[in-house]
Amino acid sequence: MKRKPISRLELAKYLISPALFAMLVLMVAEAMLTAATTWFVIDAGRKVAANQFLLADLIWILAAQSAAYVVGVVSWIFAERAGYRGFGKFMLRFARENRGKAKLFADKPARELVEPFLTGEAFQCFFTVMYELEFALKLFLGLVFNALVLGVEIAAGLPFAYVGAFAALLAMQWALQKPIARTYLENQRMNNRVTAQGYTAWDNVFSGNGYNLRLWLAGFKHRLREALGAQIRAIVAREGMSAMSGIVSLVIVFAAMAAVAVRNMGDMALLIALATTLPRQIEMTYELHLLATGWNDFIAVWTRFGGVAANMQPEPDTAFDDRIKFDRLVLREGEDANVVSSLNDALRIVLAQPTGRVNIRGANGAGKSSLLASLKTEMRKHAYYWPPSDRLAFKFADGAAPVDVDGDAEDEVVAAAASIDNRLSFSTGERQLKSLAEIVASTDAQVYLFDEWDANLDPANRAKAEALVDALAARARVVEISHRHAAG
Repeated sequence: MKRKPISRLELAKYLISPALFAMLVLMVAEAMLTAATTWFVIDAGRKVAANQFLLADLIWILAAQSAAYVVGVVSWIFAERAGYRGFGKFMLRFARENRGKAKLFADKPARELVEPFLTGEAFQCFFTVMYELEFALKLFLGLVFNALVLGVEIAAGLPFAYVGAFAALLAMQWALQKPIARTYLENQRMNNRVTAQGYTAWDNVFSGNGYNLRLWLAGFKHRLREALGAQIRAIVAREGMSAMSGIVSLVIVFAAMAAVAVRNMGDMALLIALATTLPRQIEMTYELHLLATGWNDFIAVWTRFGGVAANMQPEPDTAFDDRIKFDRLVLREGEDANVVSSLNDALRIVLAQPTGRVNIRGANGAGKSSLLASLKTEMRKHAYYWPPSDRLAFKFADGAAPVDVDGDAEDEVVAAAASIDNRLSFSTGERQLKSLAEIVASTDAQVYLFDEWDANLDPANRAKAEALVDALAARARVVEISHRHAAG
């Protein structure tokens, strides 16, 4: 049964945490301090008009604005904490939702689509959501509190001018939301394709084969051109909207300020207050412009976030099992050989005994590896799957940090370097043997599925590995594809 897809909102809820609430409280405090600075500036202007200005007024302005800066910095710390928590919960859920989907190992299109999210795209999306959220809220709260101060101290109509400008910008955003979202989604798709092409760069460059490298470069250049075009369209859409927003906000707010000045030509104290806050109001119109740009960017990252949600539950090609040529596969156990005709037949043979070794035989392309992947998908956590080219995490390969050495004695430095080499400088066969030994020592599964586990072993290491597999088969069922039994 197909699972219900995960929504963007469901993933975004992972950001909700005590750190997020602390960030919000600090942002409100920052906006209030900024508004207090505006009030102190207005008050100082009035005192200048009445020849009452004191040095203490400057100190209050400096203290309030400095405190706003400090509180703003601290709010970013909590934003980072919320971002890391959200991404961590995403990775944990991805692992929980997709454990055992071994069919995806060899599904290159699915891997190209999904793997960029695990190697960076989801991380960027979570943090960009946090950054855009904090940036937009900072602007919005600052505008609200400063507009209220201007309305109380100068003219009640000024806050309505900012509200009108903001409403106009929101209306523009709403009208153009869908085309802009489509532009950003296409930009994400094209960038992910370039990233996916990069995963094969190592092999095509370092193999030294001119033919393969030419093909790879041709594909890379094509995808790079597509990504550049998509990026330019996204930038034009964003900056075009941003420019229109800036012009609209300037016209509305400056018209309101001009009207206030004309109506109060004889009120020198009010005109001085208006003049002293002019830099702040110009800054606020710019912030309205930034808020529109930030909203536009938030639409973009929210669209990209949809890609994270859509790929939370990747599914392999529906025709995966159809590619297994069951009429050409044989499962051999000792002297018994069984030709399988379906996945259920293979499962029945594998589960017929609690221990022992079952060898899968068949010609190249018959679907031996596909059968192992299908068996793992069916048996899930009851089976341990070891693919042929694995990037599985093993304890023996971890903790390879350099050794601290007191002083600079040459013999101690050499000894430390040798220690690192002994832990890291394994040949492919040695690493494979160590992996197998760790599997035998540290895992406890009902069935073990080993795909070409002896591919890189020399005769000496193969004998050691055979002994380990025999020990494993004495306590569990081992289903293997072996180079020693490559023929059908």
